[in-house]
Amino acid sequence: MGIVTVTLNGKIDSMTLKSIRGQFAILFLSFFLLVVISTGVIYWALNSQKTDAIIINLAGRQRMLTQQMTWLALNAPEREDLGHAIRQFELTLQALREGGIVLDSASQAVTLPPAPDAELAEQLTEATETWASFREKLAILRSTPVNDMTWIETANHLQTESPVILAQLDAIVMAFEQRAEAKVARLFWLELGFTSLAFLLLVGGYQLTRRRILAPLAELGISTKRIGQGDFSHPIQLAHEDEFGQLAEIFENMRGELALARELLEDRVARRTRELSVAFEFSQEIVAQLDLAHLLQSVTERTQTLMHADSVALCLLNADKAVLELVANRGARSNILQIRQPIDEGLAERVFETGLALADENTCSGCKFLAAQGPGHCLAAPLKVGEQYLGALCISRRGEQIFDEDEKRALTLLVNAAAIAIVNANLAASERREAQQVAVLAERERLAAELHDHLAQTLSFMRIKTGRVREAITESQPTKADEELTRLQSALDMAYTQVREALAGLRQPVPVGDDLAQKLIACKVEFENHAELPLILNIEHPEAMELPSNVQGQIIHIIRGALSNIHRHAHASFVQVHVKRQTNQAIFIVEDDGHGFDPQVALDDHHLGLHIMRTRAERSGGKLTVESTPGHGTRVSCCFPLQK
Repeated sequence: MGIVTVTLNGKIDSMTLKSIRGQFAILFLSFFLLVVISTGVIYWALNSQKTDAIIINLAGRQRMLTQQMTWLALNAPEREDLGHAIRQFELTLQALREGGIVLDSASQAVTLPPAPDAELAEQLTEATETWASFREKLAILRSTPVNDMTWIETANHLQTESPVILAQLDAIVMAFEQRAEAKVARLFWLELGFTSLAFLLLVGGYQLTRRRILAPLAELGISTKRIGQGDFSHPIQLAHEDEFGQLAEIFENMRGELALARELLEDRVARRTRELSVAFEFSQEIVAQLDLAHLLQSVTERTQTLMHADSVALCLLNADKAVLELVANRGARSNILQIRQPIDEGLAERVFETGLALADENTCSGCKFLAAQGPGHCLAAPLKVGEQYLGALCISRRGEQIFDEDEKRALTLLVNAAAIAIVNANLAASERREAQQVAVLAERERLAAELHDHLAQTLSFMRIKTGRVREAITESQPTKADEELTRLQSALDMAYTQVREALAGLRQPVPVGDDLAQKLIACKVEFENHAELPLILNIEHPEAMELPSNVQGQIIHIIRGALSNIHRHAHASFVQVHVKRQTNQAIFIVEDDGHGFDPQVALDDHHLGLHIMRTRAERSGGKLTVESTPGHGTRVSCCFPLQK
């Protein structure tokens, strides 16, 4: 079994089918031809069925047109629809019998073939003859007045012939349907034959695949499994004169090469493992160091030990990223300080351009530090995190031994870990500076709040009392002046105490429970004494005061600030402090009927008191709301979540 071809020499060369490629080519070609033929037959059958469907539809439409023409002739012979139906019927009947172009039900032009056989042509001819008589009667009915005797007789004959032509049309439709069904039956048997052939090809393909592919693959799988397990002692032998035989020969050559390369690979793996272990230990040691100066010195010491170098230099880029500055070094001749090296010269330029570890001779590197180490070889690698360059790390070794690829790779691992550690140290230093700045800012805010809530209010009270003393002296009222001076002295003592507490950073914790109520009562008494105005304290829900001591302290400050604003600005006649609980919120409300103000304008003017009150509330997890309208009083409310 084979394929014969003619060579250029004119000799007949028989190409056997022993190759897998040739056998599968014939199998795939056979399957392809089967698919093409089957597809062509199906395409032809689908087009034929489409044409049959159109013909059957048109033949059925003839019956509908006959009924339409009969009804129009008997009921509305003068309508144009009757003439249109007559023309459409006659053209369709002619196309069904002789073939031609006709409009379908969607008014699309379709081309019909002639009658497929003599029997159907004869049926169409009989229907044509009947149609001729039927058409004559339609013409008489259209041209004769209705209810005329001729019209009546013709109408009776028309009604008699209508069933006849309808029966003929039904027979024609049935004949077309029978022929379409016969085509479908033939198509079924063709498809069954194609399916049987396809099944036989699949069975043949399976047998060919099992014998020519799966069996050799199983043998190769056993051999390769041994190789995968590290057993290179069994040769690979496959008795096939095809592609798998060639593949087995390739695998046998590979087995020999793997056996020879195994020892070299194990040595390289061992060296690589040592490098990774050393790099990991190095990174673990230096990443934990957050002091930059100590970190840089540690990097140079560890690099000298791990790389067996005579000297090590670590340089960082300056602020302009244009010059390398020596910041740490280690080695026999490393007592050189304040060395600066432009990055666009010598070895540094090549290192920063490539981003790789590069080797050179000390005297040719263009670096003062390396040149000072005497004759020898050097290796430099960039300190790099992502796309950001931090500097470079250089090592030097005296003598003729150059740095190999493994040492370049090891130094790259070391500098990568060192770069990350330097970034971490810089971030830690930055965070420490930011923390110090935040602490200073917080202390300033605390001191401002203390001065505003205590000293500023006391000084405001003293200013008012000073004015009253002046009035008493002017009005020659020594007793009243003495009383005001006594109160002024008390206020001065309070101001002195408040200044000392603010400078010392003292906090007066507000106890929980009933003590908060006592503090509120003290605020009430203090306000009434200073403002000489009654204050209503309404504690609707005592459980609303069960808050942490630090929150209670902020509440007292907020209420005192609100009452101070009422005393100084509101000119109110009614003041109330209301304490209540709403769901899981404790609400404290300070309201008055004074002049009021625009809260937005006050905030835009950077009103310090409102800002401090809102900050105190938010710092304790609460929320402060100010509601006020000029001329309609003010309502300050703050809410805090209650502990569950």
